[in-house]
Amino acid sequence: MAVLFLSSHGASRHWRLRRPSRWAYNRMAIFSSTTTVDTTTRKRSTNKNHVSVVGALVSTTKSSHYEHPSSPSALTFEALEEMGIGMLDSEESSSSALSAIALAVSATSDDNSNETTPCASVSRMAHQLQHTQRLSLGSTGDITLDSPAVEDSLSMSRQSAEKLQILAQAKRSSLGSEGSGNSNSPSKRLRNPLAAVTCNNQIDGTASLNFQPSTSRLAQVRQAKKPSTTNITTRIVAADSFFVFRTPAMSAHINSGINYFERLSDEILLDIFKWLPKKTLLRMATVCRRFNRCSRDETLWTRLDLGLRTIRPGALEQIVRRGVLVIRLAQTSIQEPAFAPYTEVFRTRLQYLDLSMASITRSSLLTLLSHCRQLKKISLENIELDDDICAEIAKNEALEAVNLTMASGLTSNSVRLMMESLTSLSSLNISWTDLSADAVTALVTHISPNLIRLNIAGCRRVLFDSHVATLQKRCPQLLELDLSDCNSLTPTVITAIMKFKMLEYLSVSRCYLIPATKFIELKSMPSLTYLDIFGMLSDTAMEVLEKQLPKMGINKFIHSSVSRPTVGTRRTSIWGLRTRD
Repeated sequence: MAVLFLSSHGASRHWRLRRPSRWAYNRMAIFSSTTTVDTTTRKRSTNKNHVSVVGALVSTTKSSHYEHPSSPSALTFEALEEMGIGMLDSEESSSSALSAIALAVSATSDDNSNETTPCASVSRMAHQLQHTQRLSLGSTGDITLDSPAVEDSLSMSRQSAEKLQILAQAKRSSLGSEGSGNSNSPSKRLRNPLAAVTCNNQIDGTASLNFQPSTSRLAQVRQAKKPSTTNITTRIVAADSFFVFRTPAMSAHINSGINYFERLSDEILLDIFKWLPKKTLLRMATVCRRFNRCSRDETLWTRLDLGLRTIRPGALEQIVRRGVLVIRLAQTSIQEPAFAPYTEVFRTRLQYLDLSMASITRSSLLTLLSHCRQLKKISLENIELDDDICAEIAKNEALEAVNLTMASGLTSNSVRLMMESLTSLSSLNISWTDLSADAVTALVTHISPNLIRLNIAGCRRVLFDSHVATLQKRCPQLLELDLSDCNSLTPTVITAIMKFKMLEYLSVSRCYLIPATKFIELKSMPSLTYLDIFGMLSDTAMEVLEKQLPKMGINKFIHSSVSRPTVGTRRTSIWGLRTRD
């Protein structure tokens, strides 16, 4: 006869067929007996705890009420066969056998399900054990309540019930933790009525449960094949380069001791360095002497944007020595000294310089401009100037655009010097510089004939109609002219303005002495496209003027863009040139 057994090892569970031994048949014969176990027989047993439990269980079978086959306490051979539980091998200890039987008692059928749930009715089983003890004691004539054996049996029954309850809780936790990771988890199949873990007989209520492994040879083989987590952890931690994956070819390449960067030419290194940010280039300069030399190459520093930053003392000299062509220093705070004292004379490659609203002293600005001779466009908006600085500006004869908006310190001599020297000047913004009448006269008299854009706004009481007439004769090719806030202009200035044959943009905003009817005369200028007259006309007069000048845009530009490096919200370029790589 083959009996089905359950072997437990770790998280894996399996059933196996095994032929019961002679010891098993004897043990089943004992359980199938319906006679009461004598107290003297229990005293002869070597393990008092186990025999007490068996005696308590077997004694319950004397009553006819517990002979019903559905009773969980009727542990006959047929009942075990119906539950699918086979006896353990002769190799197993009596402790394991009794623990398995105790777990089998707790395996009862659910009232609302066809499945058998192990350890689901431990509390109910413990209550039934106590009840059956009371019944069996009441039906037995030779045992009284005062007998020490009876008290011993009752205490052992309570201890067994408590052990079964502790075992059930431990089994629930073990099944819950193993159900997600084990592919053979029986949570979705018909569950086993016998617990898969053999409990140690010496369980303490306060101590943790010690589960004995199965004595199956197959389980021992699996335990031997199971890798040790301690060794794996030690091996990972002990590895020196566990975070680096290196192929044999890569390891040989690294361990060869050859500096392959030395085999690269400077051209290849520069082609690599050009993709690096400026901060990274500064760090690369600290690697070695060759990297330091290559990182200072002029091709890597063609453009630089340091707007809204603070430059430390001496840093400006190092920047311009790198060979920068386009640099933006708008609203930059340049700390003193910007250049080292007794600096030797050198020439920078700087061509486009934006110092709009920067914080820089006159001495530093003078030193900076003294090293610049190739400037093409410069912006010194809201910067303090003097005659020496204007003289250095005049030495850059290739200047094409100059922005001196709201600059201070301009005199008639400095203006005359710049206008006479800058013959290539095409765009000039000298608005709101508080020029004197002599400075305005020097401006319109010596200005370059190649000028096409001029902003001279803000000359409230120093610019007259005669100055505009002289300007028309000096610069006949003028395209843009801004005369805003020149309050001394009269209606006769319109006649001088109409002589500009190529004028496209005109601004006479807030020139209150010019009547509105004079603006209609500008209709005869076919080249004039835009006209700004802010603060001159009412809304009704503006509608009338728009009807008279249908092809002309009126009041389209609030701010002038003459010679300004940046227009609108664009702050990553100056004069249309990118300042960032």
